[in-house]
Amino acid sequence: MKKFILTTVLSLFIFSISLAQVINNFEIKFKIDGMQAEGVFALFYGEKDVATYEKIVLDKKRGEFAFRGYTPSVNIAGLGFIRDSRLYCAGKASNIWIVVYPGAKFTVTGSLEGKNYVDIYPTDGGENDMLAKLNEELMPLVYKSACAYVKLRREIGRLSKDEVKELEKEILEAEKEIDVVKRYFFKEYPNSIAALWTMEDMLIRNKIPVEELASYFKNVNDRKIRKSYFYRAVKDRIEGYTATAIGKKCPDIVSSNTIDGSTFKLKSLQGKYVIIDFWGTWCGPCCDGIPLMMAFRDKYKDKVELLGISNDRTFDRWRDYILKAEMNYPNILCGPGDQDFVAKFNVQGFPTKILLDPNGAILYREVGESKEFYSKMKEMIR
Repeated sequence: MKKFILTTVLSLFIFSISLAQVINNFEIKFKIDGMQAEGVFALFYGEKDVATYEKIVLDKKRGEFAFRGYTPSVNIAGLGFIRDSRLYCAGKASNIWIVVYPGAKFTVTGSLEGKNYVDIYPTDGGENDMLAKLNEELMPLVYKSACAYVKLRREIGRLSKDEVKELEKEILEAEKEIDVVKRYFFKEYPNSIAALWTMEDMLIRNKIPVEELASYFKNVNDRKIRKSYFYRAVKDRIEGYTATAIGKKCPDIVSSNTIDGSTFKLKSLQGKYVIIDFWGTWCGPCCDGIPLMMAFRDKYKDKVELLGISNDRTFDRWRDYILKAEMNYPNILCGPGDQDFVAKFNVQGFPTKILLDPNGAILYREVGESKEFYSKMKEMIR
């Protein structure tokens, strides 16, 4: 009898796992006329490392492919085309943007015949309709701005002063229109994944005052939307903007996302000045500045401690870089939810360095890598 019960429980457990897998699968099929691509790739935007997808196989002759994978939560995916030279200067307008969610299953059709940017906006009767509504207005402006910018960069030595001014004006006007479109969308459709994703992007890129965005964000009241990663990320950034301002007591940092799995606590460094360095192995200036930061710490070792907080996606790459660079100070890896310190500190660029006094108060923060930073630190730690 006990054996029967154990077998039954085990079978139900396996069944529940299999059912969850099926429920969280997604499959989006595409039929795109006029494609000139060799392949298709995807990038996810949203909760870290939760979504996966199968290799996309493209039928070039028919322009057909399927985007299949697994996600337990709502994410945004950008599908790009490999070696389609027409889309080179289109920026974000070179991708098909989709809201991907557990159980998503629909078909997307469209045409790229004779086009220099992607005007294909998937709909599914739900969140993708909202994203399509936004992108239909946004992407033509994004394309206009991107093309003017690329031309300005490519031909700067061959353009007259008037031509340069005209291109700069064109970029500025397009960017202003883009901001108008986004703000209107926040006002009219706050309860959408598209709005929250765009809010997060604007905060990251410092494209809108936090106080202004907070006025739009307060209108997000849909319970389902408020459970999404994007809601939490925007909420954390808005709160982090205030909580990590100069003069504030630094929020506590506790994490087991360390190389050896031990728990790190920021309070363990209290009593000395602490430089918190938000960095990533993918960030050239971050990596270039690490030896200088360590040299500064060594010079003032009785007064200064370092803490690295990485925004890497791959644990192995992060760990291997730390060991190779002999980064002999505490380092933690950002994770989802409460471990997303990039959002909680409203980090808008890499590297971002924050100086704490011996009592844990925030004295200074700076984005970028420069030798002048250490001249300022020298004055502050006296």
